[in-house]
Amino acid sequence: MSTEEIPQGADVNIISNKNEKKARELIKKLNLKQIKGISRVTFKQRGNLIYAIDSPDVYRSAAGTYVVFGEAKVDDMNQRIAEAQAQQAQQEALSNAAAPDASAATEDKSPEAITADMEKVSLAENKVEEVDDDEEVDESEFDPKDIALIVEQTHVSRAKAVKALKNHNGDMVNALMELS
Repeated sequence: MSTEEIPQGADVNIISNKNEKKARELIKKLNLKQIKGISRVTFKQRGNLIYAIDSPDVYRSAAGTYVVFGEAKVDDMNQRIAEAQAQQAQQEALSNAAAPDASAATEDKSPEAITADMEKVSLAENKVEEVDDDEEVDESEFDPKDIALIVEQTHVSRAKAVKALKNHNGDMVNALMELS
């Protein structure tokens, strides 16, 4: 009987060798229940090495242990990830070549671009107003040792150090963070 003669939707169980046939007979004697509807079973090992069994026969015991029949294939996740990244890069290159104006109009949504944008925004918010080094700034409300420490640690002018202290109401830590 060839595979063309098997009616579509028929439940056919083809056993490939004697050992598998014996194992299936023993499973029937152990009262294991067959679980239907499982399309793939994977076993993960260290180093992202995965053993995969496509369209397996799965049996479950009353204690909760499983017996799986099928052909195991090695599936290397590192290789899969590399292939996916290469395919994505190729698609990006094709889309950039096809529509150079459209790619310039859309923003880059990669994690690196988002991080860079966030850093720019935070630097713009925390930026000390530019103060001329020659400009006189009222230092009377702060301890001269605090100002000297900020100047020494951040290598900025004394006027910028005072301005940062004023922005943070005398909080040295935040003034240092702003200037560094």
